[in-house]
Amino acid sequence: MERRPKLLIVEDDDLNQLIYNRIFASKYDIVMCKNEDDFYPALNANKFDIFLIDISLVGTKDGIQLIQELRQMKEYKSTPIIVVTANAFKRDEEIAKDAGATKFLRKPIDTKMLIEEFETSLNQQ
Repeated sequence: MERRPKLLIVEDDDLNQLIYNRIFASKYDIVMCKNEDDFYPALNANKFDIFLIDISLVGTKDGIQLIQELRQMKEYKSTPIIVVTANAFKRDEEIAKDAGATKFLRKPIDTKMLIEEFETSLNQQ
C-alpha cells in the first residue's frame, strides 16, 4: 500500500478544521494544530510532507513566525507550505512569501482549487 502524504494543518478555528478534515482526510494523514502549543509536539512526533497554515492564530506566535521557523529547519527548507487566510491585503501575501510560504490563498476558497494546489505543490517537490 502506498504511503499517504502527511499534512500538518495549523488553524485555530474549529469550523475550518472540520472543513479541512473533510476535504483532505481521504488522501492525507492529517495532524491538526491550533497554535504553537500543538505545533512543536506535532513536529517532534512526525515528519510532514506538506503544511497548511493560517496567518492569524490565537497564541503568542502567528503563522508567519511558524513558517519562518520551519524554513530554518533542514528537513523543511523546501517542503510545501500553503497559507490559507482571510488576510486579503497584498502586503500580507508579500510577508507570507518572504517568510517562505509556497502558496498564498485567500478565504473563502474553492475546495476543488485548494485540492489542486496541494496536488501541484506535492508534485513539484
